[in-house]
Amino acid sequence: MDDWSLAALRNVFDGRRVILAGDVPAAWTEHVGLLRAAGVVDLMVVATSGHGAGAGPDLPTVVVEPPDGLTFLQRIHFGTDVLQDPPKRVLTALDTFDPTGEALVVGTFLNPATELGGRRFLAHRRPEWVALEDKVVVDSFWDRAGIDRAPSVVVDLADAAAAAIDIDCGNGTVWAADAREGFTGGGSGVRWVTDEPSRGRAEADLGAICDQVRVMPFLEGIPCSIHGIVLPDGVAALRPVEMVTLRRGNDLVYAGCATFWDPPDDVRERMRTVARRAGEQLAHEVDFRGTFTVDGVVTSNGFRPTELNPRFGAGINTIGRASMLPIVLLNDLIVAGHEIGLSAPEFERRLVDAADEHRGGGTWISGANAAMALAAEPVVADEAGEFRRAQPTDSPTATVMAGGDHVRCRYEPGAVPVGPSTGALAASFWRFADRELGTDVGPLTPAVQL
Repeated sequence: MDDWSLAALRNVFDGRRVILAGDVPAAWTEHVGLLRAAGVVDLMVVATSGHGAGAGPDLPTVVVEPPDGLTFLQRIHFGTDVLQDPPKRVLTALDTFDPTGEALVVGTFLNPATELGGRRFLAHRRPEWVALEDKVVVDSFWDRAGIDRAPSVVVDLADAAAAAIDIDCGNGTVWAADAREGFTGGGSGVRWVTDEPSRGRAEADLGAICDQVRVMPFLEGIPCSIHGIVLPDGVAALRPVEMVTLRRGNDLVYAGCATFWDPPDDVRERMRTVARRAGEQLAHEVDFRGTFTVDGVVTSNGFRPTELNPRFGAGINTIGRASMLPIVLLNDLIVAGHEIGLSAPEFERRLVDAADEHRGGGTWISGANAAMALAAEPVVADEAGEFRRAQPTDSPTATVMAGGDHVRCRYEPGAVPVGPSTGALAASFWRFADRELGTDVGPLTPAVQL
């Protein structure tokens, strides 16, 4: 953390008590040192997703365990519900830690609450921002922003099959659910439909969570995203991030993200132009500030956007680590209207230059239960791209962590080629995980780089 970012944090946090609210305890570990350096006098954790894997920070902690059997998305909704209506024991713990009720609360990037037990959240997601994440309204947003897109149609789910006939370009269609059930992510509300069996599965799966769907052609190419950050003086447009989306037949499996992949230069600049236009439109329409993502696919005809997420995307953490900046906390300052001490062009340059120089990322699948817990196991990919456990004399390709229902493989900087997609490497890792770690992911294939 350099002088200007530390100064920005100290302006807000110096001399304050801070409550870290949401997720599991270990998710907050890296924040503790940053906040201590910024002058925070005392900290506590309110974890809303259970104890999780890994050790949490050595702080007063109250943990709310979700009920058994919840899906990944149901656990997220449970956590946000806890923050909006905390149980009595959480309120008691808050009052014990902060009897005056003056502590500042730092939440996760999905936090919609404005206060916790009467204590103000530093930042939260406004309802009008959340509304633009709905997949059935985003194409009209692209049109208002002057952003080229693939053809699409929004219909009742019962009419999707008929609509797909006219919009299919030869590779099937993608159906994306509306936001009736609130937040969706990781491809949970998206189905690739190519035939009668996949249509039937899509109708059954989506029928449980939505009324309408957006139908668009399946776009062959590399799934990716581009982040932007809306600041008072403009939009910082960052660099592309590969969204590792693997395939199990017709199922699209979100499997992490990485910055090793590079699209052609003209496509990269087009993606950054899209980010600037989207950020300008967000600021104009809903007074948006902070980080957002535009997801899409790099096809043989260039970049085509598919989703708008007015919030953090997974790739921003990889970019933040490359820059050595406290990107999560800086984003909260921006959302809350605080100055960070850099202009939009300066912030953009710092983040883009660092992310281009220091690549990172990996592959992970929520719900991939390993038969064993691993704290940090080194693995190696051989010349054929097949993974094995590393020997003491090996230079690791990646480090594997496993616990609970989560398995993560983080690539070592310098061990993965820059330029090509990492999809094939990710698919290889999951073959290894099934064989050596006891996961049951099944055969996966990568997207096609055109």
